[in-house]
Amino acid sequence: MKALFFLQALHLIAIVATASIHAPNTALAYHRLCDPTATSSSKDPRRLLSPLCSFLDRHPLTMMTTTPPFALFVLTSQSTRTLNTVLQEAHDDPSVDTWWWYLATLDYRAAPQRKPDGTGQIGTPTPVDPSFSSPFVGKGLEEVAKWLRGKPQNVDLDSRYFGVLDKQAGKSGKVAICRLNDPKTEKEPAWCILRDADESTLFLAGLPSDLDWNELVEIGRYTLEL
Repeated sequence: MKALFFLQALHLIAIVATASIHAPNTALAYHRLCDPTATSSSKDPRRLLSPLCSFLDRHPLTMMTTTPPFALFVLTSQSTRTLNTVLQEAHDDPSVDTWWWYLATLDYRAAPQRKPDGTGQIGTPTPVDPSFSSPFVGKGLEEVAKWLRGKPQNVDLDSRYFGVLDKQAGKSGKVAICRLNDPKTEKEPAWCILRDADESTLFLAGLPSDLDWNELVEIGRYTLEL
């Protein structure tokens, strides 16, 4: 176990040393070794990486294209069972093993907050509160874009990439993965593609910096069903 840890640690250090942001699994390496929610003891070898992890928390762009957690907007009526299934499947991928989807509400104070020491928080764990009701039901990408662009800096959610559950995605165990467009060049607020729930956050966390999102959308653009 310790040998595997040190191999992973060396991989992480190599990424930082070369300022590499092209490797698709850099985010996974970071979160596996620097997860602020993981419990650790004085004997836990992860403590040796504390200075490095603190640096990466303050300079996230040296590590990854995206910065989990990600907001998940529920735009159509979904059962609690469906929400639990989507969140759990995204969590259970062995390469993820954390809660990177946050069920968005209108209240920024309820969202994951970046702590004073620079570390972040996780998204929404299961089970989802049965009383949860999405305030975005009946709304469109315009409202989603406005919420994301208006979030305070201390809200620890990716500012450009997010997920959506619409009629099709919810009932088929998929998530619409979307990216905000530049309002100066595009009339539509965001473009989306469809991914299985169990690979959704892994896909987002591993986006390489040289990814051509427009090309990806041209191949498999998804139109929301509201």
